[in-house]
Amino acid sequence: MSQNEVITQDGEVLSELPVGYSGQEMSLAVSLARAEVDQQIATARALPRNVKKAVNNITSLATLDEQSAEECVYALPRGGKAIKGPSVRLAEIIASQWGNCRIGARVVHIDRTEKYVEAEGVFHDLETNAAVTARVRRRISDSKGRIFNDDMIIVTGNAACSIAKRNAILGAVPKAVWRAAYDAVEKVVAGDVQTLVERREQAMKAFAAFGVSPERVCLALAVNNADEITLEHMPILTGARAALKSGEATVEEMFPAPGQEPRGDGPRDLRSRLDALAAGQAPKIEKPKANSQEQPNEQRQEKPADPQAAEVAAYRAGREAREKGMSRRAIPADFKKGEALTAAWLEGFDAEGE
Repeated sequence: MSQNEVITQDGEVLSELPVGYSGQEMSLAVSLARAEVDQQIATARALPRNVKKAVNNITSLATLDEQSAEECVYALPRGGKAIKGPSVRLAEIIASQWGNCRIGARVVHIDRTEKYVEAEGVFHDLETNAAVTARVRRRISDSKGRIFNDDMIIVTGNAACSIAKRNAILGAVPKAVWRAAYDAVEKVVAGDVQTLVERREQAMKAFAAFGVSPERVCLALAVNNADEITLEHMPILTGARAALKSGEATVEEMFPAPGQEPRGDGPRDLRSRLDALAAGQAPKIEKPKANSQEQPNEQRQEKPADPQAAEVAAYRAGREAREKGMSRRAIPADFKKGEALTAAWLEGFDAEGE
C-alpha cells in the first residue's frame, strides 16, 4: 500500500494528499484535459447517437463509388484462400458515423534488438464510457534480418498505428452496426461477368506497380494462369491491393516468391505448415518414383531423418522458450544448423496466444 493511502474502518481505501498539497496546485494541463473529456461526455449523453441512421450512413459512404468500396476491404491470399476483413478506411467511416467517440493511435515502443515496433490504438465511447485498447507489432527488419533505416522505421510505425486504430475501432463498435456495409462493399468489389476481364487487367497492372508479377499473383491464388481468375477472386485481389496501399501488409506477406512456397498440397505459409505438422496433419509431398535399376545395397541404406519432424521440434522449442521468458536471440545451437530449423524456432517463439 502506498504511503499516501489510508484504510478506513469500513475497509475503504482512500488516497491522502501529501502535506502542503492542494487541488489548486494540480497541473493545468491535466485539469484542461479532464475538463475537455468531461465536456465531451456531457455533450454525448445530451445528444445520443441514432443507431439506425449511423448504420445507413456507414453503408452509403462505403459504397459511395467503386473506388471507395475497393479501399474498404483488405485481403491476404493464402494458398488459394484469403484472410479478408474490413480495412482501416472502412474503420474510419465507421468511427465518423458512429459518433460520440474519441480515437487515437501512437507508437509506444521501438525495439532495435528484437527488431519490431509496437503501436497502440485507443477507442473511447463517450456515451457508454467504454474504452478499447489494441496493440500491434510490426517487423523493422528485411528478409535477411537487417534492421531498417530511420525513415523506414517511421513508415512502419505509421502502418502499425493504422492497424492498431482499425483493430480498436472494430473491437469497440458492434459488428452488427457495420456488417451490412461490409457485405455491400464485397458485392460492389466483385462486380459482374461483363466487367471481369477489365477488372482482372486493372488488378494485374496495379500489382505490377508494387513489383508483383502475374505469376506470383496466380501462385498466391492457386490458379495456373490469369484466365482462371474468376469473380470469386476479385474481392481477394482488390483487398490485397488496398492492404498494400494502406500499409496494412507487405508484398512479401501476401505474395511470397515462388522459391519460398512449400511444395505439395499443404498450407503454403510456414506457420500454417508447422501448425499442421504439429497437429499430425502432414502436408502431401510428392515422392520421387523408385528406380527399378537401383542396387540392392542402396535400397538397404538408412533413410535420412525426417526434416519435417525436426522443424516441428524446433517450432515447439521456440514456443517453450518464449513461455520461459527467454530472449528471442537465444536460439539453441541445435536449431542453428540450418535456415529451416532457425526459421521454425523463431516462428514458434513469435506465435503469441496460440
